[in-house]
Amino acid sequence: MEKCDVSFKIGYRSSGTITDAYVKYKYPPDSLNEDIFDITNALLQNPDSIKLPNIQTSGTYNLEVGLKVNGVADTENATLIVGRCSSCETPKVYDVKVEENGQIVMNYEVINTGNLATLEYQIATDPSFEEQYIIYSKVGFSDKDYTQFENIDMRNGNIPDKTTLYIRIRKYCLSDGISGWSNFIRFDSGVWGVEAYCLSANSVRDINSLCHGIFPAWLLKVVVKPSPPGVGGTIYLTNGKPAIPENIRELEQNAPEDLKKSGIRWITFLRSDSEFNPSFIYRVQPEIAEIGGVEEEKCYY
Repeated sequence: MEKCDVSFKIGYRSSGTITDAYVKYKYPPDSLNEDIFDITNALLQNPDSIKLPNIQTSGTYNLEVGLKVNGVADTENATLIVGRCSSCETPKVYDVKVEENGQIVMNYEVINTGNLATLEYQIATDPSFEEQYIIYSKVGFSDKDYTQFENIDMRNGNIPDKTTLYIRIRKYCLSDGISGWSNFIRFDSGVWGVEAYCLSANSVRDINSLCHGIFPAWLLKVVVKPSPPGVGGTIYLTNGKPAIPENIRELEQNAPEDLKKSGIRWITFLRSDSEFNPSFIYRVQPEIAEIGGVEEEKCYY
């Protein structure tokens, strides 16, 4: 079992040389077992680093420290908080790359794969990684046969577009607990899709349906290249494939049958910013998922 060196500092003033010193505490914490250690020599050599040997249990230790000079004794009580002691090595994160389709690729290293059980990563919007800032985490994404690269699907992670994010990892060891968290890496997420209402080539152009998402219009998350959308631009699904019928059938199995069979004829984008206008209705060539024009009618005037 791993043994941790726990040390603390003793500050004191004395007109004479310390002749006797000890520290007493219950081990494990809150037990009936009491340990006492002679620290006289250690105190005289270096009062800034008094070591308590063989501590293997984390917790709060209530210490009694006693000093004696020529028969005159004094005692003080102190509290020592000990964190987890473990030989589980902390992994490292080297960099994060954001692919064109918005996927995240993390390059990391595990030190000593021999005791590796699995790994965990967290993604947060703030480097403090406080609970309210953590937007995604995953345990169990690697084992002893790890590849050093982890592909993170932004759809599964519900990771926002164009956002500054932070990622870190830690290691679960087979018999030595959990490591500390690694260094964090800052990165900016990509654009992995915009929500849009779509009508199939077999549907009539129903403005109410298309502008408000009423059936048979269907909500899809898509990527437009180039962006902002315009004539000649192509509609892609979030897996990077053009939004043509066969690809819709593969990725969007719950979509209406007409959309899976005939593809997208009309589309409106729900995002409202400098690149997207939700009032525009775009006409699409369903067999190639290319924007062919903009309808005169609009969703909002």
